[in-house]
Amino acid sequence: MSSGDDPVVETDKSQHFKTGQLRQFGYNFFRSGDLFAPLTDIPVGPDYIVGPGDTIIVSAWGSLEGTYPLEVNRNGEIQLPRIGPLKVWGVTYERLPQLIRNNLAKVFRDFNVSVTMGKLKVIKVYVVGEVANPGDYNLNSLSTVINALSAAGGPLKSGSLRNISIRRGGKLVETLDLYDFFLSGDKSRDVRLQPGDTLFVPVIGPIAGIAGNVRRPAIYELRNEKNLHDLLNLAGGLLPTGYLQRVQISRIEAHTRKTISDFNLDTKKAESAPDSVAQTIPVRDLDLVRIFPIDNTQRDQVRLEGYVLRPGDYALKPGLKISNLLLPDNILPEYYREAGELTRLVPPDLHPEKIIFNPAKALAGDPAHDISLTEFDTVRIFSRVEMEELPKVRIGGEVQRPGEYRLFKNMAVRDLLIMAGNPKLTAYLKSAEIARIRKSGESVVSYPITIDVEKVLAEDPKANIPLEPFDELTIRRIPNWSEETDRYVTLKGEFVFPGTYPVYKGEHLSSVIARAGGFASKAYLPGTKFTRISVQQEQQKRMDEILARTEQDIAEKQSELASVATSKEELEATRSSLEALLRNVEHLKKVKAEGRMVIRLKPLDEFRGSNHDLELAGGDVLEVPARPNSVNVFGQVYNTSTIIHEQGEPLTYYLEKSGGATKDADMDEAYVIRADGSVSSRQNAPSSFIFFDSFMSTELNPGDSVVVPQRMQRTAWLREIKDITTIISQIALTAGTVMLGLR
Repeated sequence: MSSGDDPVVETDKSQHFKTGQLRQFGYNFFRSGDLFAPLTDIPVGPDYIVGPGDTIIVSAWGSLEGTYPLEVNRNGEIQLPRIGPLKVWGVTYERLPQLIRNNLAKVFRDFNVSVTMGKLKVIKVYVVGEVANPGDYNLNSLSTVINALSAAGGPLKSGSLRNISIRRGGKLVETLDLYDFFLSGDKSRDVRLQPGDTLFVPVIGPIAGIAGNVRRPAIYELRNEKNLHDLLNLAGGLLPTGYLQRVQISRIEAHTRKTISDFNLDTKKAESAPDSVAQTIPVRDLDLVRIFPIDNTQRDQVRLEGYVLRPGDYALKPGLKISNLLLPDNILPEYYREAGELTRLVPPDLHPEKIIFNPAKALAGDPAHDISLTEFDTVRIFSRVEMEELPKVRIGGEVQRPGEYRLFKNMAVRDLLIMAGNPKLTAYLKSAEIARIRKSGESVVSYPITIDVEKVLAEDPKANIPLEPFDELTIRRIPNWSEETDRYVTLKGEFVFPGTYPVYKGEHLSSVIARAGGFASKAYLPGTKFTRISVQQEQQKRMDEILARTEQDIAEKQSELASVATSKEELEATRSSLEALLRNVEHLKKVKAEGRMVIRLKPLDEFRGSNHDLELAGGDVLEVPARPNSVNVFGQVYNTSTIIHEQGEPLTYYLEKSGGATKDADMDEAYVIRADGSVSSRQNAPSSFIFFDSFMSTELNPGDSVVVPQRMQRTAWLREIKDITTIISQIALTAGTVMLGLR
């Protein structure tokens, strides 16, 4: 058992007896049609009777030489050389050689003869009654009753196995009980068949079933069996696990009722032996005998559990004590010496009780702790890890394996460094710090201890101070040392030498561009894309916060919807809009922020020293594309497309090339995403005049994209939904994607 809370004996569990599905004994012997096919390549017996269709092989030498295969014709005759016909029908194989020799001797002198059987005749027999396939069968002349039954598929379960009759010429010649063959291998009554024999399988006789703890539980056909002793013999006898004090018989009183009777076969409580008692108990047709199991509880034992080498059950011997179980080679290192647990089942109801003992004192022979054991006792030994908070120390910073380690006796700083894989090459060895805790009464004070790691590694006893519980050693990094990811930036696209470059503290973007050979001839500087890891992390954090808040706002709007809608149409339209917004939020949860910063690149001489000439950080990526020749138009236009850029053409030109805005377009909310990642919209465009729309007259550059969102239905909540839509669109731009409306 896995827990000391469980006693050895589970007194709350009953042993339910189930008979299962009993099968009728013997019928599975005929599950294959050729199971008992006769052997045709063996010598015939001396009692074999020769008849038409047999072939007799006569071999002679001396004055008569040769081998003569002679077939018995329909008249039962064979043709002997120079002798003529000889009648052999009805002659046994034992008499056949002498008969042939005597007839040959009438003509020949000084010869020898050998007679064997060749091809054997086929006989026709009839199998009727309760068999799978009754009818007539052509069988080999060596066939027996079992062969014929097998050819017919065997008896049905409604047919008898114990009273099969064989009739020859209208007379009963044999009665076969297959149980003799199945139970003891006796085939003495499995007679060889003759042409015209009839096998009859009658309806099954009385039956009785026996289930449970016998060697061969099954349903048996009764013939001469009259009592329980006879039925137990058919079933192979009782198993040692059979419970003799209660043997139960379920019986059907003919046409009246069903009854149950219990019998005691236990020799300790019965006056005679079990066999004698069983002989007095009658068995009738359709009886079902149940042999129950004995109590499966393992007796005369105790159990050892827990932190030991060989847990399990042990034999209970007179005078057995706890110390006898805790042998020196059975107890594991660092067992808990102060307390062990003994679980005892206390009679008469066998309720469990716990006794706590001291294992160390028990091993020392202290009678108060080395307790004498009784049946079903469970002894549990604990480990120190289970029962004690083992002292630990921690190490962090520039070591190979930072983490928590167990504090051993006399353990010092150098020991901890070795356990942690020693300091890294980046470790600053001149100074490290130990944070130590001092307990004073009910208060705890933490204070630092500075150590020189170089002296510790050199085994300076003054520097290599002993550690105390809860000490935490921190190994610092060498100042200005950068990790690999903090030392490189990547230049992609139109550079003379694009690639990954190491950077130095304080180095600016213009310096790395110069090291990369400057811009290539096809570089399109307005389309520059610059990303930074710290910006991506901050954008992602803000995105997650805003999406969570937006999702909550949509849920609140959905819950208030029914109470504020002015009509059924408005209710459905607003519900549809909110569901579309929620789908957009779910989509944005799956995308990540780009970490893009908008910078304006210029030729290197002009760019160097400008406001956009940033100081680089590890992981920065600068991508300069080749000059594009197109402008993209997305959203509610008749033909979403990419249009060749025309120098000086305004926004309206590209809208017209896309077929213009559809009736669902919201031109007031249209915006332009510039190639450098900045956004222009009507709200940040210069003021318009009566006949001049400054936003629609905006001149577009190669790589710019025009986005025309969908117009929302005008409902009472238009302003609130519109605010949420604006927020979602801004988040999408942060992630480098576009939301074209309520999808």
